[in-house]
Amino acid sequence: MTPNPFFSSSGQRPLVIAHRGARAHAPENTLAAARLAHNHGADLWELDVCRTRDGVLVVMHDDTCARTTDARLHPALAGRAPWPVHELTLDELRGLDAGSWFVEGDPFGRIALGEVGPGMCRAYKGEPVPTLAEALALTRSLRWRVNVEIKDLAGTPGDATVVDEVLSLVDDHAMAASVLLSSFRHDYMREAHRKRPHIPTALLIESIGDNAPLALCHEAGAVALHPRSTLMDDHALGACIAAGLHVNVWTVNSLREVARLTRMGVSGIITDIPGECLAALRAQRLRTDTPLRPFPPAP
Repeated sequence: MTPNPFFSSSGQRPLVIAHRGARAHAPENTLAAARLAHNHGADLWELDVCRTRDGVLVVMHDDTCARTTDARLHPALAGRAPWPVHELTLDELRGLDAGSWFVEGDPFGRIALGEVGPGMCRAYKGEPVPTLAEALALTRSLRWRVNVEIKDLAGTPGDATVVDEVLSLVDDHAMAASVLLSSFRHDYMREAHRKRPHIPTALLIESIGDNAPLALCHEAGAVALHPRSTLMDDHALGACIAAGLHVNVWTVNSLREVARLTRMGVSGIITDIPGECLAALRAQRLRTDTPLRPFPPAP
């Protein structure tokens, strides 16, 4: 496998990558979720980038604010449902609560289990939507690393400029050595590699066939492939490793999958429960018949 210090972890285990932060125990894609993932010992966190109407890069997975904010409660936003991110200004987003939905819905059942206490629940209420600049600044202050996934902005004003804007922020925060860029929009990654070849990039995929992903990564200059975990078997992973690619799989939330993928030799495990995943890896308690607590699949 091609040497790359970004992908090193302590010991001979896969990297543990906190998916949108520690999102089973905190509201996803918030600084609170990032801090918790860091406290849990994750090697890095993963976040998603969208763009506001006034051209500010913000951290949010969905292209609308319907699921992870209280936009429906704001009279000033009435009639604008489902509140697309690219149609709202930063000030409008800053007025939204990006934490209470997690407390009210308990999407992973961890509040009911007592793993998220009353104090944490109170703290999450009013959590803001962070900007990418704030997320990078936090990551830098923690001397940590981050996987920045650029969402598909096709059909919005940011489509032509988002890569340059992300790269500029990475430069501004002197984070080139601590950032991995990824996207399902492989043309974004080709552009990023062409403009900043020293910043590692990864291609996200949901399907696989023959050697197409390998050819795509080679053509795009990507050093890593980020496939859905179910796409990886010994043959597919072996081909990736032979091609010099790192493979970080998503989204892994069971010990069965952690065990299978670790034995196969994946580079990283993208998970909603970084603390539990890391504890299992460290303790080598990888029993293939022991799933983690079940919860709804990640959207």
